[in-house]
Amino acid sequence: MSAENKGVYGGEEDGKGQFDFDPTFDDPSTMKMKTACCCCLCAVDDCEDFMQVQTKGVCLWCENAGSAKCCQCTDESGESLACCQGMSQCKQCSMTDQEKGLVCCNQGQKGICCCCVVGLGKASCCDPIGAPESCVKCMAQYFCVHVRSALPCDEEVPFEIGCCGVMCKERETV
Repeated sequence: MSAENKGVYGGEEDGKGQFDFDPTFDDPSTMKMKTACCCCLCAVDDCEDFMQVQTKGVCLWCENAGSAKCCQCTDESGESLACCQGMSQCKQCSMTDQEKGLVCCNQGQKGICCCCVVGLGKASCCDPIGAPESCVKCMAQYFCVHVRSALPCDEEVPFEIGCCGVMCKERETV
């Protein structure tokens, strides 16, 4: 019996489905009061979506991401209308999708708490197996404060030097 017919792997094309998300961070050039030292920065955003805490981390082949939105009680989507509800998925050394190949480790979860907090999380190692995009990268948003570092620098964490919005070296535009 093939994996598609077992009914336990879901109908998603890549097997990750609702747990495969990537947090969206503001462009660093739009941030205020930026303090940067080469490949690290700290700044505040426009506070448009300030009831959110999110993180993203990469260390070679290991990646993780998480997002929690607070005070979603008035959200019209009805996504947060549960006192406590959650689901998760975990794959380790899985080859259920022959075309994608081996999944070393991949896990994801989402949940709702107290009718007002909605959260998502994921972590993976060697999924997919290949060359890493970055050596080390950490990005976080705590309400309206952003903290980032990366080695090497990239679009989301540019090489800049400055303090409290006074920039000595700003990122180069291409």
